[in-house]
Amino acid sequence: MDASTGPGAPLNLCLSEDGLYAAHVSGKGLVLHSNVASENKEVQIARIKEIPLKSLKYSNVERSPVASADESASQRRLLSANDGRISIWQLTPLEIFAEIENLEPGSLAADFGADENEVLVFHAWNTKLSVHSLETGRSSVIKTPKFAHHFGFGYRPQTRQLAILLKPEASDLLTVHESRSYELVNRTILPTIDAQGLKWSPDGKWIAIWDIASAGTKVLVFTADGQPFRTYSGPSGVDDAFDLGVKQIEWSPATNQGLSEILAVSKVNGNIDLLRTRTFSSPTTLSHVFQTDQQCSNIWRERYTSAAGDAEYVETSSSSAWSMSPESAGPPRGVLTMTFSHDGLLLATVDTARQNVVWIWSLEGTPTLASALVHEQPVRQVAWHPSTPQLLINTITNTLPAIRWWSPQDHPLIARVPIQRNESGKYDVRWAAGSDTDSLFWYSSPEQHVIGYLSTRDGAVEFEALNSVSSKSLS
Repeated sequence: MDASTGPGAPLNLCLSEDGLYAAHVSGKGLVLHSNVASENKEVQIARIKEIPLKSLKYSNVERSPVASADESASQRRLLSANDGRISIWQLTPLEIFAEIENLEPGSLAADFGADENEVLVFHAWNTKLSVHSLETGRSSVIKTPKFAHHFGFGYRPQTRQLAILLKPEASDLLTVHESRSYELVNRTILPTIDAQGLKWSPDGKWIAIWDIASAGTKVLVFTADGQPFRTYSGPSGVDDAFDLGVKQIEWSPATNQGLSEILAVSKVNGNIDLLRTRTFSSPTTLSHVFQTDQQCSNIWRERYTSAAGDAEYVETSSSSAWSMSPESAGPPRGVLTMTFSHDGLLLATVDTARQNVVWIWSLEGTPTLASALVHEQPVRQVAWHPSTPQLLINTITNTLPAIRWWSPQDHPLIARVPIQRNESGKYDVRWAAGSDTDSLFWYSSPEQHVIGYLSTRDGAVEFEALNSVSSKSLS
């Protein structure tokens, strides 16, 4: 399933998650850009029946090993929704494939379901979830979904069974449903105070659910058919009086053996418990609290090199990095960002107490701090490349737009990006997966997206722009 917009990105200019398509609304026209990184870039325009639109969402095709790029692209679709109608567009060529009309007033959300042939509609007040099949024209109904966002439900990788949290009365429920038919596989009353979300493991073997932080550390692990397997309540020997609970969870990617080996549990106290999926117990704990005399290698600090706002990374001592990192006022409130590299060997985190620092942990063998990058402004995003150990870092800045890049073997880089300046400083970044150029990425302001890559010339790093998409033009 594919969210059309990144954090803070506007409706009228949105990218697919893989970065291969860009769409926006111009007047009464839907404008789609494809082949955005090539000389043969294509722009298609189709008329929208009803405006304004509330949302645009792309379907996400799981690429088959035997399918060509063209075959995968032909399956991609775009969903547009307003208060009364949902339109599903095929992309090649851009035209309406199907419509769902006469929506009930106040619908909370609409999105693709298990694939591009299903549409989900969450009704007002979370009374029900309707699943519309575009192949059969039939609908399935699941009553009282707890949430209308992706923490509340998820599809099993590959086989596409649905797991969903329900809240019919006082207790939380987990139900698992068959793919396509949505027949009930299992129903479990949860021993939670207020379940905050669920996530499938990328290998499809496990479902993890975490409870509200006030309940203390409580992560429930279920088998793929919804049977209880483990409850994780925190490291043994820790005084429960100091247990501030769970902030969020994240699974490591499936390895070459097809297994997700780690469940990372981010705590409100700023620690991260790493659970091995063999037992879901005996965690390794990562701490963002360092003593000023604690020595770590590969610590980098952002330094401005000109009055114009150009910057670079310089290596610094860990004591210098820790002392210059502004501590937030009040108690710590957990990890803002927690994301694994494509192979699960690196973990990047941003902690609330030092929002300007990206911590990069090596998970090979005994987990250790591999590097840290200290910035002048708070970090907004970190994004791992989908197939190589490269990390893009995006900070909140209302000065010159710039991108920060890190890789294990190289000196980290900072490059200015030629994009329209945004006073809020809230830019977005996204890798372009599956492109011919290995390290293409998008950098976005609310009005403009630019795609390109970093190059080094005569020792200076530059952003090489290949294409720009603006909501105010069709260029």
